[in-house]
Formats: sequence, C-alpha cells, structure tokens
Amino acid sequence: MANTRTRILVNSLVLFNEQGEAQTTTNEIADETDISPGNLHYHFRKKSDLIDALLEEFQADARQVLQAPAGDESAVDEFWGFLQLLVEVMTAYRFLIRDTETMVAQYPQVGRAMKGFLTGLMGVLELHIGALDTQGVIDVSGSDRALLARSIAILAIYSQRLDAAIGMETSIEAAASRIAGAAIGQLLPYTTPQSADQLQALLHQYQGQ
Repeated sequence: MANTRTRILVNSLVLFNEQGEAQTTTNEIADETDISPGNLHYHFRKKSDLIDALLEEFQADARQVLQAPAGDESAVDEFWGFLQLLVEVMTAYRFLIRDTETMVAQYPQVGRAMKGFLTGLMGVLELHIGALDTQGVIDVSGSDRALLARSIAILAIYSQRLDAAIGMETSIEAAASRIAGAAIGQLLPYTTPQSADQLQALLHQYQGQ
C-alpha cells in the first residue's frame, strides 16, 4: 500500500513537472502508475490531496536548503554548495515555480508554502552574504544586504523559468553554473581587492558552462 502511494506521488511529480499541474489529469497519473482510477482515489481522494502530499515533500527538502551557513569552511564554497542544493530542489519541484500564479489561485496552500520558502530563502541569503563579508570576500553594508539577497533570490528562482520559456533544456549542473555565475556577478561590485581575482575567475568559469 505504501509503495503504491509512493509511486503515485513520484509519477504525479514527474507529470506535473513535464506537463504542468493544470494539464495533468488524475486518470493520466493512474495510467502512468499502472493502477485503476479507483485505486488512485483510494490513496488520494482528490487532486488537492496530491498537491498537499507533494508540498510536504517539497517543504522537507526545502528545510535542507534553508540551513544557515555553518561558518567552518570557505564562505565562497559554502555559498556555491547552497546555490547548487537550491537549484536541485527547485528543479525537482519546478512545476511550483512554473505554474505559481495559476496554482495559488486554485490551491491557497501552495501560496502559503511558497511565501514561507521565499521569505526563508532571502533570510538565508542574507546570512551567506554576511559570511562572505565577515571573511573579507565582499564589503556590503547592512542596509544593502537585504537588497542584494532579494536580487540573488530572483535570479536563483526564476532563472530556470526563463530557460524554459526560451526553450533552453539543460542539466541541473549547467543550470546551477549559470545561476552561480549570475549570483557572483551580483557580488562583484562589492568585492574586496584581495578577493576580486578569485571571484572574477569563478565568474569566467561559470560563464563558460
């Protein structure tokens, strides 16, 4: 029983990501899972139950992204690891980003979940920016940190939406590299002299991928 429920969720996520939630029917999900519509209905009585279950999975994965930097390694390395994990999670649940407006209108719980995630994301970004500042990589005043965090959050979340809109299909690694390059570009105006060469080299590395 638990295995069938898991397969339903996995196939729902795949179809939602490929086609969009609004274009995916419960009958398609049942067919993909090789079960009857009645069997699917036994596990999830309506589509909103599927959305609730997927949101629980998303929020569990998102909690890993929203961890504060540990501060026991290079702030640049921690920042890159954070960006990569963020891209992996947003790719895994990309239907939430692609169809946000439509889904929020039909499923208010999506709006609440995304609001909490995005608010937390900007907070964690501020912490990473603070760590980069503390280690002397950048020099950003307190008043500018929130603005910089917001700019990087927009880049990180909506970069893949832009890629999809222009038909750019790429791997998670390539998407992460483009986002990292764009994020580093946002940091460059605040770079300290001793770190300018390091960040510039990273920018060239990511722009080349």
